[in-house]
Amino acid sequence: MEGRKTVLFIVDGLGGRPTDMDGQTCLEAADTPNLDSMVSDGSGGMMYSVGKGVAPGSDTAHLSILGYDLDDIGYSGRGIFEALGYGIEPGKNDVCFRTNFATVNEEGVVEDRRAGRITEGQEELESLVNSVELNGADFVFKSTNQHRGVFILKGEGLSDNVEDVDPHETGVEIKKCVPEKDEDSRRTADIVNGFVEKTRSVLEDADINKRRRKDGKKPVNALLLRGASKPLRLEPFDEKYDVGSFCVAAGPLYMGIARQVGMKVIKPYGATGDFDSDLLAKAKAAVEGLEDKNFVFIHVKGADNAGHDRDADRKKKFLEKVDEAVGYLLDNLDWGRTKIAFTGDHSTPVELGNHSDDPIPIVYYGEGIDRDSVVRIGEKWCREGDVGYIDGMDVIPGLLGTSSQPEEEGF
Repeated sequence: MEGRKTVLFIVDGLGGRPTDMDGQTCLEAADTPNLDSMVSDGSGGMMYSVGKGVAPGSDTAHLSILGYDLDDIGYSGRGIFEALGYGIEPGKNDVCFRTNFATVNEEGVVEDRRAGRITEGQEELESLVNSVELNGADFVFKSTNQHRGVFILKGEGLSDNVEDVDPHETGVEIKKCVPEKDEDSRRTADIVNGFVEKTRSVLEDADINKRRRKDGKKPVNALLLRGASKPLRLEPFDEKYDVGSFCVAAGPLYMGIARQVGMKVIKPYGATGDFDSDLLAKAKAAVEGLEDKNFVFIHVKGADNAGHDRDADRKKKFLEKVDEAVGYLLDNLDWGRTKIAFTGDHSTPVELGNHSDDPIPIVYYGEGIDRDSVVRIGEKWCREGDVGYIDGMDVIPGLLGTSSQPEEEGF
């Protein structure tokens, strides 16, 4: 496809705080010659993906950056994206949940929401979960990536108006699924609570956990459910912006979001959605795909995982891998007709170990983008850039030149 090309590069959990690495964020401390070169010839700024004062989830942050107003789309949870990301097409009445394999004690208190980020045995665990029998509904459970999975409740009279079972923190008991007051919600909550209880019973004494305990590993003895949702109806991204788009990603959530908005999804060989992901393969897939399409959304995940694990060195090293991938893009795209927005979806400060409401650096570079005074990537420098402070909903219009902001801000 001839004409202009556009790149949206999102690093999950990109931002941080100066307390992460002796007065610097991990991004500021990282060796990033390619990103520094890019921002030196482009314009920097800061971005609140969902809004100032909000610590967003990755789901809401990505939807906002892609231009979908959360107040307008009737969004309830990310379970639907996990399903779509795994290639499952839920029925219109199905209720989807995102899940975590977890470690709990005898009292049901959560000790590890990720069961040590398990790396093996998922097929055995999936089979055990699917052996559970439920009254009043059918279900499908799939393990997707590490500790993550998707649970799809199938049947009539089901509702996504139920609260999470996942308490989203350790040291507290698994929550009961609490419904709204309508009959469908109450029925759904009863089914979910029964499923969670039966799953704990099946997993607790399973052979895989006997082996894990013997090897000094945390048992995988509970399943945490969150993000109940039904399929959405969203305006296709290509129609919304008059582009031909595709996505390069590996994490099911992000592939699911892309599929929900109608993007073709490419998961290159070696792309894992974790620290070991082959980011160069992602960059190559983006360059190749732009021969036929004119818009690519690239997503990488590892920085967020490191932030959640409070591992500053690993986050810094991953961001240096990101820089190498950006270098490939700089060397292999025609920047006389290409523009890029490089940013994150939220900050995941190492000191916090969770998402925060801090703004995220953003850089615009390429065809038609004016230079400003910023010469390095990072929070302390980008906040001085000509882009200023923008919202997530402004990113794509600014990138495609469909808003007045670029002229007003001078980038």
